[in-house]
Amino acid sequence: MKLIPYILYLYILALHETILSDLVSIYGAAIDLVVLMVVLVALYKSELTTLWFAACAAVIVGTVRPDMMTWQMLTLVVPALVVSRVSARVNLESLSSRLLILGGFLLIHESVISFLLSYDGPLFVIYRLILPSMVYSLLVGWIFFLIIDGRMTWQKVKALF
Repeated sequence: MKLIPYILYLYILALHETILSDLVSIYGAAIDLVVLMVVLVALYKSELTTLWFAACAAVIVGTVRPDMMTWQMLTLVVPALVVSRVSARVNLESLSSRLLILGGFLLIHESVISFLLSYDGPLFVIYRLILPSMVYSLLVGWIFFLIIDGRMTWQKVKALF
């Protein structure tokens, strides 16, 4: 019974990678949902759960481009274990600290994957690919963290309108 949510997360990730990623991208800036999910699991679950979830997520993301699967595995599993270790030892109750960890993870993952896939200059890749996707993913992560903390509920959103 404990595996069912993680299997659901992996199905959502596969659906996003195959169908929804092009629909929710804005001028080439796409949500890096795999990093968001891996960071959420790394922050709130154990190290062993983080390890196998990050490896499964890397396999799912790597099936789109099998030549990049080893890089996906490297850029998802190693930082996920670092985040899991840091979250076990440091108090990450503030929203800014969790967003900082998410931003660092996004920067590592986006940089490695974008530089391997792009043949353009490094400044163009940073300006056009990495930073917009990172900001878009951080915005979605910020909303996730607000919902998890209970600061954003349906009643509060309804009260605004």
